[in-house]
Amino acid sequence: MTVKAVIFDLFKTLGEYSRVVTDEEVCTFLQRKGYPVYPQAWKHAFSFTAFIDYPKYGYESHEEFIRRAFQHLEVDVDDGTTHELVELFRGSPFTLYSESCEAVKRVRRLGLRTAIATSTPKPFFIKGLGQVEGLIDFICTGYEAGYEKSNPQIYRVILDLLGVEPSETVVIGDNPVLDIANSKMLGMKAIQIVREGVPSGQADGAAVNVLEAVKLLENWVRFTPS
Repeated sequence: MTVKAVIFDLFKTLGEYSRVVTDEEVCTFLQRKGYPVYPQAWKHAFSFTAFIDYPKYGYESHEEFIRRAFQHLEVDVDDGTTHELVELFRGSPFTLYSESCEAVKRVRRLGLRTAIATSTPKPFFIKGLGQVEGLIDFICTGYEAGYEKSNPQIYRVILDLLGVEPSETVVIGDNPVLDIANSKMLGMKAIQIVREGVPSGQADGAAVNVLEAVKLLENWVRFTPS
């Protein structure tokens, strides 16, 4: 089997947030500051900013992103409150799983190109990648692709930039649609991370975490790292 590149999913594959900041928590904070923002409205404003606006504008900071969400809500929030809300999100950072760094290093030892495909805006995860960032050839968010990850064309953007064919590429991720079905649609191989339940019938392989997925990949390419 010829493999030239591996595309990693981000959330629930390489890592996750140390704690999820809930919509209720955000709105309780804003209401205490005197702003009438409620969970359903906040949830949809945040999601619209992430999935519609971010692919167009690529906000470079938490502040820019959150101010855009406030614009959708038509609420004029003062800078101090905005900063405190940003710190709330920063206090629950994206964190790599303990096995992720070794997994990506092993892929590099195979001599393969690497990428991350995610809809998550960069300000919300980039610092959490740590040394893994330097091992990734291309981090593709909605902004780099021009659309969020449910559009399979995000993978074509990555393939073109890495200079590889779908048949030469393996996707590793947990989502049966975004990571498995969409990549298979384009002719790529896919390994599903399955911590509970059963893998998608479309997956070419399954593993309990990203390191075990890479070990499966090593078997595919008949290579054992030193």
